[in-house]
Amino acid sequence: MSRSSFTLIELLVVIAILAILSVTVVLVINPADLIRQSRDSSRMTDLANLKKALSLFDVTNPDDFTGTSSIVYVSIPDSSGTCVNLGLPELPTGWTYHCVTSSTLAKTDGTGWVPTNLDNIAYGSVISKLPLDPQNSTSSGLYYQYVTGGSFVVKAQLESDKYKDKAANDGGASQTALEMGTDLALAPNLFPDNWIKMPGNSSFGTSDFWVMKYEAKCASAANNSLLTTPATQYNTLWNSSTTAGSACTSANGKYVTSNADGYPIAYISHATAKTYCSGIGAHLLTNEEYMTIARNAEQVNGNWSTSVGSGYLYSGHNDGTPNAALTAANDTDYYFGTGNSSGNQRRVLTLSNGNAIWDLAGNVYEHVQRTAADITTAIDLPACSDGVAGWGWCQYGNTTAPYVSAYTADVAQANVGPSNTDWNSTQGMGQLYTYKNGTDQATTVFIRGGSWSYGSNAGAFALTLDWGTGSAYNRVGFRCAR
Repeated sequence: MSRSSFTLIELLVVIAILAILSVTVVLVINPADLIRQSRDSSRMTDLANLKKALSLFDVTNPDDFTGTSSIVYVSIPDSSGTCVNLGLPELPTGWTYHCVTSSTLAKTDGTGWVPTNLDNIAYGSVISKLPLDPQNSTSSGLYYQYVTGGSFVVKAQLESDKYKDKAANDGGASQTALEMGTDLALAPNLFPDNWIKMPGNSSFGTSDFWVMKYEAKCASAANNSLLTTPATQYNTLWNSSTTAGSACTSANGKYVTSNADGYPIAYISHATAKTYCSGIGAHLLTNEEYMTIARNAEQVNGNWSTSVGSGYLYSGHNDGTPNAALTAANDTDYYFGTGNSSGNQRRVLTLSNGNAIWDLAGNVYEHVQRTAADITTAIDLPACSDGVAGWGWCQYGNTTAPYVSAYTADVAQANVGPSNTDWNSTQGMGQLYTYKNGTDQATTVFIRGGSWSYGSNAGAFALTLDWGTGSAYNRVGFRCAR
């Protein structure tokens, strides 16, 4: 006797299989990234067409106006000709923004956001209207830029995983923006160039935020070149208010930037690092933000020699070689410049959203604000199990002496250490530097990560507690967030 219908159990099995397949398809296809890919595809087409039009104009109209140098022309409309209402990133001294109103924004006759009269091309303009970024907003950091000065560059931030390599390998200074033109070094490197979006963590009270992809560097406002002439040893930039011209300030014709090239700014006090970050519309990375990054990275299998909790978390460039001037080739060239091809000297940590952050756990230590309120009052220091009356290194965890035997309310493991309380430097976490009997009280700021000379003491959770607000050293730099 044949059956002409499914049983209830068979129907439930089929429904379950379809549900699993649906979830699998969604995970594989990643519809959110497909939307980002679509926008990026439009950006690449827009910039290619704009470059073609501008290049043709240069050939056929070499003496016509193409814009003014040291001006960043942006595709977002504003009633102010200098874009004062948009909250754009602060520009280096001598630079200004230029905006037009929405009524003329896309016009190709020289009144649009690109000031070149493309209608005057002898053979006719290759575009009927100026392109606008699909998002085109300050808050997203997604808008087009044009800079000229004998040559030109047009820029667009890319946002999808698929096209990250396009931005990183286009020959420009920004690893996150697509740059096209005849001189890719014309535009200043400011937010969001080489900044990455970081998912927030409710455990640390953080919402999504932006952070510098690289340690803070210094660029010349005159030609946007990254500085590689140190005023001290170890290939770091010595920052000093007492040495004329050395500070990375607009008064010295310089500005702070996130960039793969250049030497990290070092020999800088906590207070000055805060000032530098605020000077570019950002703030010095807080411990809550730092922990959001470190805890995110520790849960990504690719950041471990084997898998999460097995082997060790890569702990950065810290083999004792004073070579902090390392230009990152790309985000998969993990050991670039270290002389290594394996082991824990991996400079890149990958985040859960696919973004990469460089040198968090090594190269130079980084100033980190103790809290969002930047408390710098005296704190009770955590003690080590050996109880020595002096400064020294302590292990996280509770199995390897000397280990941190007690945490104070100010320096609690949950606020500064890895999520697994048994992990220590054997797992690449780094160590904690404290007054080992815990009795000393100090006015201290946080120094985190590690430097090229700290070996197993360095790591994503390394913390040094013997620094005041005015302390400075050539192994300590900083990173900004916003």
